[in-house]
Amino acid sequence: MIFHEIIFVLFFRLKFVIGLTCVVSLLLLLYEQYNLESDMFYDVPNIEKVIYDIQNKRFSNVNPLNEFNEKHIYKINPAKSMSQTTDQPSLQLIIIVKSYILNFGQRIAIRRTWGGMTSLRSKTVFFVGYLEGCDHLIEQESKQYKDIVQLNIADQYENVVYKTIYSLLWLSHGNIDAEFVHFVDDDRFINPINIYNFATDNIDSAELVMVGYKLVAVRPRRNKDTKTYISFKDYPFSFFPPYIIGGTILTNIRTVRILAIAIAFLKVIPIEDAYIGIVAKSVNIKLKHHYRFLPFKQSPFTLWNTASSPGYETAYSLLRDWNLVRVMNS
Repeated sequence: MIFHEIIFVLFFRLKFVIGLTCVVSLLLLLYEQYNLESDMFYDVPNIEKVIYDIQNKRFSNVNPLNEFNEKHIYKINPAKSMSQTTDQPSLQLIIIVKSYILNFGQRIAIRRTWGGMTSLRSKTVFFVGYLEGCDHLIEQESKQYKDIVQLNIADQYENVVYKTIYSLLWLSHGNIDAEFVHFVDDDRFINPINIYNFATDNIDSAELVMVGYKLVAVRPRRNKDTKTYISFKDYPFSFFPPYIIGGTILTNIRTVRILAIAIAFLKVIPIEDAYIGIVAKSVNIKLKHHYRFLPFKQSPFTLWNTASSPGYETAYSLLRDWNLVRVMNS
């Protein structure tokens, strides 16, 4: 009997310890969230006022922090051939693909699959960087497909953020009208019909919003051996603000134009998706999490109901799974 009482007391104490641990963990989480919000103070001007002045007065008294020289940045720019006349209906979806310059096979596979769909008024545009010795090949590809924007920057991981920055400027300053914009990496399987249907149900054209897989309370990587390392000098805060993973982001053209103005006033960091999260926070762009924009590879048998899935580093895998989904839908 005494043995059972001892067991009961120990069990009760164990439950108490577990409960106390949960409460303490919750309090620590709330404290971290508080620090996250208080950490995110940037010594920048009132960017919302700056944007208002630029949009309505065509100027601002605040000098930009960054100068993005569009005049000399584009080695290849098909914007004129893509410009729309007033009698043309707006695009339903424009897909901006951040692509590594040597991924010729992946771009061909994308054009033959989700990038070449005719059931939507859509366009797919590839943003690539520069790599010595590749000029002739990329020029030939551009002449054939007329969907390549080449930037005069080295095509390496640290410059991916500039592919996004200049794609925002390219969309904002070009004569391209689209309801929705999807930024995506070239190693993803996407379903444009699902993306467009989701956008029409969840994104208003006047809304400032970005949709995708949202991360919260992410700490900067301080280990120099990691791919996403960032120094305290470049980013002195304990957390990044919430952001959408950069491999797949859905938004509208109004949000793109606001981001394109705001990026001039916030220090660029090499962590692309975190940087866009910082810019979004500065102008109160809402970030919406949705489970269909996945950070991990999806089973091919569930792709018919998915917006975006990574893990397609080869042309073969994309073509294979695209054909599988077509068979499943037929």
